[in-house]
Amino acid sequence: MENLREALEKLKLASTDSTTDSMETSLDCLLTALAQNNTEASRKMQGMGVLPLLPTLLSPQSSCTPKVANIIAEMAKNEFMRNPCVEAGLIPPLVQLLNSSDQEVLLQTGRALGNICYDSRK
Repeated sequence: MENLREALEKLKLASTDSTTDSMETSLDCLLTALAQNNTEASRKMQGMGVLPLLPTLLSPQSSCTPKVANIIAEMAKNEFMRNPCVEAGLIPPLVQLLNSSDQEVLLQTGRALGNICYDSRK
């Protein structure tokens, strides 16, 4: 999980200077952490303030977009993460991605929206 903290810091930096290689590596690390221990990794990501960074990373032109949507989908598997995802403003950029012609973007976007909305009356 220490790698997770490092990856989150790198992601914060990469999101400001748009270095795709650095961002890809950080996103891969986040996905690995989520695969190993989804609940703990999600709590850590939320605690470090990653959610507000994610809407800006959901650009239709970015090669990182499928990974970002996958991270959101994985985090939203946890009930405690669904409202924070909504509050972070993730729904509008995800809905915009439904216009994409990229199958991977559509798959991950659908998963993310489905997991955020799961069991919600709102």
